[in-house]
Amino acid sequence: MDKPDPLILFIPRWYPSEEDPMLGLFVKKHAVAAIKAGYSVVVAYAAPFRDINPERNYEVRINESDKVLEVIAGYNNTGGISGIFRQFMAWRKAVLKAVEVGGKPDLIHAHILTRTGIIALICSWFYKIPFVVTEHWSRYYPQNLQFNGLIKRSLTQLVIRRARKTTVVSNRLVDAMKNCGLKFNPGILPNVVDTVLFVPGNKRDSVKKRIVSITCFDEKAKNLFLLLDAFKTIKKDSGNVELVLIGDGVDHGKTLEYAASLGLQPDDVLFKGMLENLELVDELQKADCLALSSNYETFGIVVFEALACGVPVVVTDVADLAIHIEPDMGRVVPVGDVTAFKNALLDVLNHPESFDPEIMRSFVLKNYSPEAISQQMRNLYQPLINRTS
Repeated sequence: MDKPDPLILFIPRWYPSEEDPMLGLFVKKHAVAAIKAGYSVVVAYAAPFRDINPERNYEVRINESDKVLEVIAGYNNTGGISGIFRQFMAWRKAVLKAVEVGGKPDLIHAHILTRTGIIALICSWFYKIPFVVTEHWSRYYPQNLQFNGLIKRSLTQLVIRRARKTTVVSNRLVDAMKNCGLKFNPGILPNVVDTVLFVPGNKRDSVKKRIVSITCFDEKAKNLFLLLDAFKTIKKDSGNVELVLIGDGVDHGKTLEYAASLGLQPDDVLFKGMLENLELVDELQKADCLALSSNYETFGIVVFEALACGVPVVVTDVADLAIHIEPDMGRVVPVGDVTAFKNALLDVLNHPESFDPEIMRSFVLKNYSPEAISQQMRNLYQPLINRTS
């Protein structure tokens, strides 16, 4: 009888659900990569449900998606002490149900600290199995500092000290965490690019050059005003260019207003809303350039999705992009420098022959494809599972 695949219990702070199918999608891709690496994965996740029966405080939903067994415990979040208690109980229900339907795990993988790390630590002690953590959150950056307070710092330090391994999605994020006083020796576990979905396509036949931005419309982080300022100058000088903004978020309306205040017309800046899968790929394949104007990023997945499509990029110096983006892939400019951003966009738009789609795609396949990340996850998990088996 064949021995079953080792079981990994994922405990993520964010994860796709019916409430928000895009939240924590990068964790789902890690789970799928782990399955490709030869493991079984069960996810335990707790989140407030908007449509929960008001007569019930909790609802547990079990689903299987892309071979990932998902146990999502929803709770009625009323805020205050009762809301905190219900959240705690929802996490407990999610973990217990995940172990009931999936079996005792061989390893726990917590994503996005600190709450999930504490749960993983408790489960590690209770089930006598090791745990690892992966951090994705931008809260450690000074521009977005949400990591403060002695208790939070002490609990986070406790988690990463007890974890068998702590991984982070970029070196820039590692530096930010250490600058917040955390002491650890991390590994890098990048996010996954779906290289089956994101592929080169036929360029559109159009007089206009097209710049595409894919964003969550959070101005503090994404700095779309800088992109619009740069685009206004380019539009004034050349005319034959359009900007496509894809996504949604809290500052969507404010971005619309700012574009109008610059005198940009609806056919100059196209707001496409939230696009997924083939619709998103189609827009990328039509692009002459992807623009990322962020003030900070932990990884910048949209940049690598564009490169997988053979589309050059103009990005600010965030995450580890300056390390990875070679001159035949695009341009990297200082954060907040609108003139440098404008000049880089013009350079890319006016010299398409300088950028090699095959080099871009090969780079992504080698470093961020499901196969590449699967191997990294195998290297992360297997020594720990072998040590305890």
